[in-house]
Amino acid sequence: MTDTPILDAFEQMRLPLLIVGPRGTIRRANEAANELFACHDTGLPGRKITELLPVASIDELHAYIEPPACEAVIKQMVAQTCSGATVPLVVHMTAWTDPSGDLNHTLALRDISDEVQADLVSQAELLRANSAITGARIGVFEYNAVDDTVIVSDVWRELLGLERDDTQDLQLRWRARVHPDDLAAALRPVDLCLSGAVARASSEHRYHSGDGGQWRWFRSDISVAKRDAKGAVTRVVGALTDITERKAIENDLRKSEERFKSAFDSATTGKAIVGLDGRWLRINPAISAMLGYTEEEILSTNFQALTHPDDLDVDLDNLKRLTAGEIENYQIEKRYLRRDGEVVWGLLSVVAIKDSEGRPEQYLSQIVDITEQRRLTELKSEFVATVSHELRTPLTSVLGALSLLSFMDSEPLSDEAQRLLYIAQENGKRLHTLVNDILDFEKFSVGRVHFAFSQHKVQRLVEEAIMTNMNSADKYNVRFNSIGEDREALCYVDARRFQQVMTNLLENAAKFAAEGSEVDIRIEPQPSEIRISVTNSGDAIPSEFRDKIFKPFSQAESSTTRERGGTGLGLNITKQIVEKSGGRIGFDSGKDGKTTFWFTVPRKEPSAMLQD
Repeated sequence: MTDTPILDAFEQMRLPLLIVGPRGTIRRANEAANELFACHDTGLPGRKITELLPVASIDELHAYIEPPACEAVIKQMVAQTCSGATVPLVVHMTAWTDPSGDLNHTLALRDISDEVQADLVSQAELLRANSAITGARIGVFEYNAVDDTVIVSDVWRELLGLERDDTQDLQLRWRARVHPDDLAAALRPVDLCLSGAVARASSEHRYHSGDGGQWRWFRSDISVAKRDAKGAVTRVVGALTDITERKAIENDLRKSEERFKSAFDSATTGKAIVGLDGRWLRINPAISAMLGYTEEEILSTNFQALTHPDDLDVDLDNLKRLTAGEIENYQIEKRYLRRDGEVVWGLLSVVAIKDSEGRPEQYLSQIVDITEQRRLTELKSEFVATVSHELRTPLTSVLGALSLLSFMDSEPLSDEAQRLLYIAQENGKRLHTLVNDILDFEKFSVGRVHFAFSQHKVQRLVEEAIMTNMNSADKYNVRFNSIGEDREALCYVDARRFQQVMTNLLENAAKFAAEGSEVDIRIEPQPSEIRISVTNSGDAIPSEFRDKIFKPFSQAESSTTRERGGTGLGLNITKQIVEKSGGRIGFDSGKDGKTTFWFTVPRKEPSAMLQD
C-alpha cells in the first residue's frame, strides 16, 4: 500500500474511498471522500469512523461481513458529515490484512440521496393513487396468464362481498358472483386482451354479493400490463367499478323516454318537436291525419310552408318572443293548409325545450284540431245575431208604442195603468240593452268589430256621456260630478265606442253608489295617454269576485246585484273596446267604500302607436 502509483490512483478515484485502520481510525481518504463528508479544511484522516457512520466500533462495522467472505455491501446507511448534515450511502466494504498482520477495511461509498428522494416521491404518488382508488371504491385486480393466478385488492373483495382472509379460488368465486346471462360478456375483455387483439377493453355486467341480495351492475376495464419476449401477453390488469346508480338513472331515463314516446305517439291531439329554424323534427300520427300528409312528407318541410299566409306573421312574432325569453309559452288559433287544399283550424300551444344553460334548442308544439268547433261557433254566432236582430226589431216597435202611449193626454190613464206602463217601459229598455250586449259580445268573439278612430276633445266626450246618462243618475238618486284638468286635451278614439264604455261605467257606478252620493268623473292627461276614472261611494267589490270582474257573464253573488239586474257582459265588452282602442283598464276598491274604475285612451293615432 506504500507504492506511489497505487496511492496516486487512490487519490484520483472519483468514487469516495476510505481506508480504516484496526482501531477504527481513518488512515487515508481521497478527495472525493473529503468532499462527500464536507471535510476539505481538516481532512478525514485521523478521525474515527464512528464519527461518520452509525456504528459504535470497528468491530460492529466488521460484523456486516459474513465469514468466509471478506467483503460486504451495506445497502443503506445514513452517515453524518463534518458539518452535521446527514447523507444516505451505499457502502461497499472489503477487509484485508497489512504486512504487519493488522486488519484494515477499505470502504467505497456511493451517495444515494437522489435515489432516496425519488423513492419518496414515488411512494407518495403511489400512496395518493392508492387513496384515490380506495376512495373512489375501485377494485383493482391482476391476472397472470403464465401461472393462471389472480391478485386482487381489498376493495375488489369488498365490492364482491368476499372476506379479506377468504383463500378460496378467486376465479371460481368470481364466476359464481357473475349473472349467468352476463358471464360471456364479462370474460370477453380479458380474452380480447390476452389474444393481443386489443390493448384495452371493457364490459358492463351484473354481480350479486352471495347473500341473496339484489343484483348490482359493475364495469370492468381491462388493459395489457406485460408481454414476453415474443410479444405474447402474459399479464393483464383491471379495475372494477360499481355503476348500479348510473344504471338506475339510465333505466329511469329510458322508462321516461318510453313513456314520453308512448304518450307522444298515441296522443289524439297533434304533437311535434320543431327545430329553431322551423323544420319539423318529429311528429305523431295525429298531425299526419290532421294535415293529410305522410310523416316523411311533413318532416321534409317546415311549419311555415303548412301555415295559412294570413296567420304566419302572428305565429312568427310569438316564436321570436319565446326564443328571446320574453314569454314562457304561447297559444294561438291558426289555420293550416291540408294536402287536399282544405283549410283546418288548429289551437297551437308552444313551449321551448332548453339546454342546460337555459338556451332554447327546440320547440315542443301541441296542435288541437278545432275546425269543427270554429264552424259551430260561427253557426252559433250567426244564430245569435239572427235571433237578436229578430228580437230587436219588434222590441223597438214595442218601446216606441209604449213611449207614445205614455205621452197621450186625450185619454188620461189611471194611476195603476201608468204604473204598469212604466214597468213595461223599464223592462223593455232592459231587454233592449241585453239584446245589444249579446250582439256586441258575439261580434267581439268572432273578431267582427270595426273601429273608426278620429281625434276628439276628451272633455267634450265625457260631458256628452254624462248628459246621456242623467236618467241613470236620477233613477238611483246620485249626482255626476265632472273633474277635468285640461279641457283642450285631445285623444284618438272611436266616439261611438267611447260613449259605450262611459255608459257602462257610469250606469254601474250609479247602480252601486250609496243613495244621495256623488259619482266623480276625473280626466287626467298624461304624456302618451289620457286617464278617465269613475269613482263612487258604496259597498266595496267582494274580494272573491275581483279576479272575475272582467269575465263574461260574471256577477257578484249578492242580493243587491240581483235586485239591480244586469247581463254580466258590460264590463267584458268595455274591456275589449278599451284594449282594442290601444288603452288600458282597471279598478281599485278600498275598505273606505270608494270604488274607482279607470281606463286610458291614446293621445296618438292607434296605427301610429303600433309603428313607434
